[in-house]
Amino acid sequence: MAKGVLGIILCPMVDDNLTYCLKKDQDQKRVIVVNNEYCGPIKRKLEGIGQEYELAGWKAMLNGMFDFDRNSYNIVIYSLNLGLHSKPDFLKSKVEEVATEMQWFVDGIGFYLGTCGNYQWDPSRWCREKGFKPSVTFHDKCGNLCDDCVGINIAGGPKYNELQQKYTGHFYLFPAMAQNYDDFMEADQAEAAATEACLTDEMREVLGIEPGRDGYIRWLFSLGNYEYVLKIDTGLGDRETFDRDVENVAKRTGLKVKVADNYWADLQPTEDLYAECKALLKD
Repeated sequence: MAKGVLGIILCPMVDDNLTYCLKKDQDQKRVIVVNNEYCGPIKRKLEGIGQEYELAGWKAMLNGMFDFDRNSYNIVIYSLNLGLHSKPDFLKSKVEEVATEMQWFVDGIGFYLGTCGNYQWDPSRWCREKGFKPSVTFHDKCGNLCDDCVGINIAGGPKYNELQQKYTGHFYLFPAMAQNYDDFMEADQAEAAATEACLTDEMREVLGIEPGRDGYIRWLFSLGNYEYVLKIDTGLGDRETFDRDVENVAKRTGLKVKVADNYWADLQPTEDLYAECKALLKD
């Protein structure tokens, strides 16, 4: 039985992976969600699986105004801004900041996120080097780091290279990516809007750029010779809306839908990470 406090630093792009494991885990647990502007998705997901949770302010928690029963299993979830994927240096600094702030009250940390452009940055290794509490993150069965949310859902590392070689010129869509398409693409909204603002009607006509943000995205995909969205069904997320979300993305991007075979989706990193998180709290 796990005892103590597990801190989880969560990107909304992998909250399906976390709630899947929480639902499977029949052990008694107290789930506390840090009440910030990015916690809405995980709250909805927890409610969707019938998992009770409490809300707590981050400052109150850091100031010792929140009590934990160290003889029971406590999970504290801190949600990040999904848009940080577009700014790897800010993502890295934010994750390290939150992990540092957590140290005094947690017994271990689970990093539920991809490294997203921070090549070879392993937050759990960083914690070890700092002498922090033990921590774990997503990896494949050989211990290779899963670098982003696609890699997490296909058991990344070398397998990611296989996927890119087999499906070159494809936009990869697993359930969370399809659901969070707008938030994912708008992470660099300010830069994209500034670029679009510089385009005259004549320039759009010459370049073949249709009006609106979707038109601009379709043009960018065409430059990379993208033809398909690749539907990777992990079995996670909202099953009723996945097909609809994929069709919506395909329509807006002007890409055709191709369905990946069952070989690609893999929950091994998801299953292993949660088991390792609980093991951090074992007597």
